[in-house]
Amino acid sequence: MTKVAVLDDWQGVARSSADWSPLMAIADVVFFGRAFENEDDAVNNLADFEIVLSMRERTPLPGSLIGRLSKLRMLGITGPSNRSLDVPACTARGVVVCNTGSAARDATAELALGLLLAAARAIPAADANIRAGRFQEGLPVGLSLAGKRSAS
Repeated sequence: MTKVAVLDDWQGVARSSADWSPLMAIADVVFFGRAFENEDDAVNNLADFEIVLSMRERTPLPGSLIGRLSKLRMLGITGPSNRSLDVPACTARGVVVCNTGSAARDATAELALGLLLAAARAIPAADANIRAGRFQEGLPVGLSLAGKRSAS
């Protein structure tokens, strides 16, 4: 059975973020929730995997590591690129590299806007109050951002 490694699931969300059942029916899928200590640790943990799915750029995937993973046939990455991945080393070894495309291209900007709105409207504090049974108690009036261009 093909072995698939899902790397860097530090938040423990990968398993619930997709329907893995079709893949699990034909492959042994292992989720790694912790970072590897170093390249030797990565090799020891990934030596038997044919497919590695990397979440973000958390685990470096330099040519030295790619060269030591003799069973590796495919490497999947989230997003359109991964700066910690040595694509030429994968190409030289015949390892197919694929990605999720540019769907997450705007994710950073969207997160920044979400954080801006949360800060301006005191959303985290309001959420904590509501969960504690204190609706609108001790909260600042939220700032309107319409037309704002600076901190004034």
